[in-house]
Amino acid sequence: MRHKPLARFTAAAILFSVGLISSFAAQTAAKQSGKAAQNTTQSNGVRLPEVHLDGAYFTRDGKRFIPMGAHWVPAKTAMQWPVQWDPKDIEADFAKMHELGYSIVRLDVMWAWFEPRPGDYNPVAFQQLDYLVSLAHKYQIYLHPSLFIGGEVGEAYWDVPWRHGRHPHADPEMLRLETNLAAEFGRHYANESAIIGWDLTDEPPFWIVGGMTTDAMAVNWTRLIVDGVREYDKLHPVVVGTSGEEITHGPFRADNIAEFVDFLSVHPFTLYAPDLFPDALLSARGTYGAAFEITLSQGAGRPVMIHEMGASTAQFSPERIASYDRAQIYSGIGAGSIGVDLWCYTDASPEQFHKVPYLRTPQETGWGMTSWDRQDKPLAREFKKFSQVVGQLDLTGIAPAPADIGIVIPDEWAKAHGDFSHFGLTGPEVTPYVSTSDGDAMPGRPQPDVSRANQWLMSSALTSFILARRASLKADFPREYADWAKRPMLFMPSPITSTGDPFLAHVHSDFYEKVKQYVENGGFLYASVASDGSIPDMASLFGVRLVDRAPSSEVTLKIVAPFGDLKPGDTFHYSVPTQTIESWGTLLEVTTGKVIAVDQNNRPALVANTLGRGKSLLSAYPLEHYLANVPSVFDQPEKTHRIYKAFGDWVGLKPAFRTDQPSVEVSALNGDHRGYVVLVNHSAEPQKVTVFTTSGVHSVSRIAPEGVKPMQIEGSSWKMELGSYEGAIVEWK
Repeated sequence: MRHKPLARFTAAAILFSVGLISSFAAQTAAKQSGKAAQNTTQSNGVRLPEVHLDGAYFTRDGKRFIPMGAHWVPAKTAMQWPVQWDPKDIEADFAKMHELGYSIVRLDVMWAWFEPRPGDYNPVAFQQLDYLVSLAHKYQIYLHPSLFIGGEVGEAYWDVPWRHGRHPHADPEMLRLETNLAAEFGRHYANESAIIGWDLTDEPPFWIVGGMTTDAMAVNWTRLIVDGVREYDKLHPVVVGTSGEEITHGPFRADNIAEFVDFLSVHPFTLYAPDLFPDALLSARGTYGAAFEITLSQGAGRPVMIHEMGASTAQFSPERIASYDRAQIYSGIGAGSIGVDLWCYTDASPEQFHKVPYLRTPQETGWGMTSWDRQDKPLAREFKKFSQVVGQLDLTGIAPAPADIGIVIPDEWAKAHGDFSHFGLTGPEVTPYVSTSDGDAMPGRPQPDVSRANQWLMSSALTSFILARRASLKADFPREYADWAKRPMLFMPSPITSTGDPFLAHVHSDFYEKVKQYVENGGFLYASVASDGSIPDMASLFGVRLVDRAPSSEVTLKIVAPFGDLKPGDTFHYSVPTQTIESWGTLLEVTTGKVIAVDQNNRPALVANTLGRGKSLLSAYPLEHYLANVPSVFDQPEKTHRIYKAFGDWVGLKPAFRTDQPSVEVSALNGDHRGYVVLVNHSAEPQKVTVFTTSGVHSVSRIAPEGVKPMQIEGSSWKMELGSYEGAIVEWK
């Protein structure tokens, strides 16, 4: 400690000297690269066409396409590639990516390299980016630059030396400088067709201020930086490369930024969310991660792309990672993903193991789909096959099929902290309303910690989403004040029916007036409640009244009346995860409803009711909450989806496509008298599956890497086989 000041000076001096040497070398290399760029463009002559976003998919030359690729961090130089500039090695990477079928590559634009001093832009950095643009044209791979890096690779934070502790999402001077640099990128590349779009930054909030960033900061930062880009650049769509912001209720979640960006992204790293995915990496629940996050984000009103996904071969077997990513990619495309960009292209080279960030994060060394010396790993082979499949799709007029089920997301979850627009307050008041639950509305107070309530809501929503898919029903996540009434079915799994503070886990009291009208007009409503539930005018809606709490440690439901394909005597058993009001069920007093199932004490457990032209089904126990807390629950015999399916059968809802195997997900991308069915086997066992349709299908063909393979259809169904965690795309006409 006594020598710390001297050590700092020495280290700084060394770094400064190395920086000068590296900068000189980089400038020399950049000049060579600039000449190479001119030669490449002149000799090749084939320029990438401009890309637009038509609201559903990316388009080029008037044709829709799904860009496929990965994030590029060079194996040998890692995040130091701008100052250890090696044009030949970089071009070798682009050649390899081209071989693997890439049509997009996401890359980090190092903020400190482009702006070494406030407002002073490094011409060498722009020359290097120009060189990458030339390689993009040569190898027909679009660039997707991520600006203002920040956090990247392990725990590293790549700071600008002149930040001086200022908050990059809040400090006025930092915001001014960031907006100006965004405008500078827009000015340089406003008409550059090799750029598919701008990613404002990777995985905000900036890691260095992660716990100090509010909703308001995220909204303001996004708005300002987008405006900076748009000062000159009207061509390129804009996204913010968020990771887990929805499932963690972070400030950069889709609902906060959707108004300003053109599309959204997800980074479905299920291995880093064990509270939601308490399973092995390769598991049924884990392989639904991408589709879940995509669908949740789509509820904010923008198309969504998979930006990062995967796992490290330093922790998991290469074969299992390949299967994991394959299942998620197919499932994500079925959910409507407009692109796939995995983390990441290559492993780190062994020389990187000796210095940070790889020195301190061994798992980061093996994330690539290729080894550091450009040898294909199993994921690379699977990726190339999928790229060949996707390249054959004709997406003209295609759109994801509408949802059968809307799982309501409460407004308190979706709104920005401090937004009182849906509070029912009108006109002037003698005493203003102030909420301690909206920290931003009270100067000097932090936002409250709602992580526990968010996890409760998200885990239940994820479980309900998977149960719906296992019943061949498509679920999405409309917000409480959105157009949820367009869905034929509405699902409200506990805690959406709960009460209390934090409020973000449940709907507002007046929601039930609207949902009652929805049911009366012919809608179908399912809900589950725990002993903390509260539903106004419950008797008219569900044909029951809440009586009291029902503490228990084990729950068994026994069917006592025919319901869909459920027969009297069928049973469902659950373990209650905690002895709290969030996990206990409730005692019901039946009024106009019909008891479908009773619990272990012969008390009403499932009650069906008819109201006007619609129907409802209520569970006296939070079944989705129970399943959410059981590790690997969908990797063992589990049949709760049969309740969802029986409700659909009872109300007469017939999915356009369904399978006879709950582990095989089926999704539809529909056009005019044509479309695609995406199937995914979410189990470790090969499946022989029959696909049934009500869409008047006359012909079906499987899209294989080597081409289209016609299949035999018998009446309104066809049979096919899917291997362990295998996906398939079938064209129908």
